[in-house]
Amino acid sequence: MATDTCALQNTIQNTTRDLLDNQNANTRAILDYLCQDKIASLTAENQTLKFAASQQAQNAYLVSELAPKLPVPAYQVPNPFVPYGYNNCGTCCGGNYLG
Repeated sequence: MATDTCALQNTIQNTTRDLLDNQNANTRAILDYLCQDKIASLTAENQTLKFAASQQAQNAYLVSELAPKLPVPAYQVPNPFVPYGYNNCGTCCGGNYLG
């Protein structure tokens, strides 16, 4: 009878341990899945943001390089619509009024 009781207690103990080990393994598997899913989504978001930043930098560079630039004259030419030596108000550069 003592041997049967001991065997029964060992069986209960082993079964309980197996149940707890199985529960722990299942919980670990669920947590691992959730962590991997979160890591994958964050990695994808990080990659998307890197691509967006790279695209924005590339666009800014291309716009700055391809934008129409104002021409730079090789030498200055006087305005042909203003008589030589006079400004728009009709006075000479020396400040004399020519009427």
